[in-house]
Amino acid sequence: MIETIIATVSMPAFYDKPRNVANILSLLAQAVSGGARLVVFPEQILQGYLTDTLSLDFDNVAWQFANAEVMESGEGIGRIREAVIQHQVYAVVGMTERHPRYPDVLFNTVVLLGPQGEVGRYRKVHQPGNEKHVYYPGEGFPVFDTALGRIGMLICYDKVFPESTRELALKGADIMIMPTAWGLAGDNRDPEQDSMVDSYTLFGRVRALENQCWLVESNLHGAHGNLLYHGHSRIIDPRGNIVADTGNAPGIAMASIDIRGAITRARSTGYMGYFFLKDYVPVRILESELTVSHHVIQPAGE
Repeated sequence: MIETIIATVSMPAFYDKPRNVANILSLLAQAVSGGARLVVFPEQILQGYLTDTLSLDFDNVAWQFANAEVMESGEGIGRIREAVIQHQVYAVVGMTERHPRYPDVLFNTVVLLGPQGEVGRYRKVHQPGNEKHVYYPGEGFPVFDTALGRIGMLICYDKVFPESTRELALKGADIMIMPTAWGLAGDNRDPEQDSMVDSYTLFGRVRALENQCWLVESNLHGAHGNLLYHGHSRIIDPRGNIVADTGNAPGIAMASIDIRGAITRARSTGYMGYFFLKDYVPVRILESELTVSHHVIQPAGE
């Protein structure tokens, strides 16, 4: 059995990029000192997330455009990349990415950094609310080979759609990484009973279990823009069990895990011997079946 220490971070974001970078570097060093070989940070942690997704804040839109970075030459992401190389580990960081040739094109992106630099990036496909007015959607769900195993990435709202994680699993992902900016609904005085925490937990555990692979979530914590974020950055095993959790607090959740061994056990003996991906039959819907017939009801004659 080969075990690997993985860390996931719950932290506040600020509309102050140098402050965010300093916090990322500090927490990265802290996680590495604890033996972590993979450290996951939240969605949009480099620049700060939108004020919220339900009201278009033009000052914040201007902030995103002014502070977006081209991946290859951005100062902030460059400092983080250098630190990851120095530590000889892997890290996933959320950011606003600017297209290298078209300055008016932004993406909500997470980048996978490794001992040699950038391993790969993922641009958010499913965009809620006013993200549609700011970012271009990404295309596809790539999976990347690393020394730790095959890693696929998603962002926040993507986990609402089961096809997203299923595509990663079908491509052989061992670890699905999910940076998020998942806020509280504010519909309960106890944050642990908040409906958005409940759905966050439900989606996370189900996505890990139904694909029988690891899921690592990293969420913002505290007040940011118009929202209050609940943390709960987690490591969830291939049977849907939460094995590490920051809770409703900033901090680092860490776990020493047997990445491939746990997946093999989950897919052989873990769930009555069922291997879900092997038994999976893709659903094929004919175009004719998608056609909705509209019947006009004629009013009765007088």
